[in-house]
Amino acid sequence: IWRGFWVQRLLWDIGGQLIFGTSTVKQIRNSHSYIKDMDDEQQLYHQSRSFVRFLSSWSSTKSLLRERISQLARDIAKNDFWKWKEVDIMDAWIADLESVGYKFPSIVPSSSSSSSPSSSPVIRKRAAVCVTGLVECIQEAWAPTHTNIRQRIHGDLDIFLFLSSSLKQGPVPLNTRIKNVRSYMNSTVTVLYEDRVIDPGIPSTCNPQFQLPGYAVIPVPAYFQQLWSLNECYDLVKNYEKQFNIRYQLLIRARVDTRVKMPATFERQGILNLNTTILVPPHRYFSGIDDGFALGPIELMSHYMKRWHSLRQCPPDRNFHPETYLKKYLARFTNITIDDTISGAADAISHGLGKCH
Repeated sequence: IWRGFWVQRLLWDIGGQLIFGTSTVKQIRNSHSYIKDMDDEQQLYHQSRSFVRFLSSWSSTKSLLRERISQLARDIAKNDFWKWKEVDIMDAWIADLESVGYKFPSIVPSSSSSSSPSSSPVIRKRAAVCVTGLVECIQEAWAPTHTNIRQRIHGDLDIFLFLSSSLKQGPVPLNTRIKNVRSYMNSTVTVLYEDRVIDPGIPSTCNPQFQLPGYAVIPVPAYFQQLWSLNECYDLVKNYEKQFNIRYQLLIRARVDTRVKMPATFERQGILNLNTTILVPPHRYFSGIDDGFALGPIELMSHYMKRWHSLRQCPPDRNFHPETYLKKYLARFTNITIDDTISGAADAISHGLGKCH
């Protein structure tokens, strides 16, 4: 599988295509350890996205395919996707091919060489929407929210679903929830991922405080996963912009399990002008902002979406409580406006039997 990624990048340079067909053999599996299989495939589970990004951005000025194969192998190893033993095997393979008189295909001119992103017209779009959370409630919550957003914002929207499939239990079986997400056709990009061990890098001397006395207990590991996913989804949007020469005016942050209340339109002037400020819902119970929904200029929204990295610095009051920390953090870097006509996580569909989560 890993080499399948590698060969696709080389096929681009010779005008080739990779086609997946049905199996022509029947394999009788012998008894073996599936846990060992998973251990052997850890790199595949955790680095595929990074490897694809690397291969998509890789380029070479070499004029011969065999030179590019060798160069790519070394660059892959330098970036820790292969071990150097793989490079030695690749060199031996190239030598074997040459020894039997194999003629390598010629490099074909790239179709993008005469029409680079800098010379082709930029595609302007109104907004990118980052939808995060668990694999659940796609029809019950996100579908109506999606419709309402499109009715209230003028222009083209692209939808990026970035959802965790790690939660196995719940009133709806995981396979059903995954099927519902995969069959949802109104998204530009859909990413389903497994939660991984993540470290926000909070200084050991910080003694961070995540709870407010007298209020609901914050599940800190889930909070970290949420912040990490927001950061990843924002990077996904920016990479999509770069790859397809698109520029979004706005970015919208939404949760998959929330039916957001909205005004009649988001195209307003004055202090609620979403072209100049980040609009956020108020928190219903204390002086913070609800972190379940936000929208505003995409560059300003980078502060909202990428605050995962801010946890490496301990605030003076050591307060990392999600909603109150978010309010203070955004106020340091950008314009925020609390819009009483919108809601966020407070309107998430309730948990329980007969519900979607």
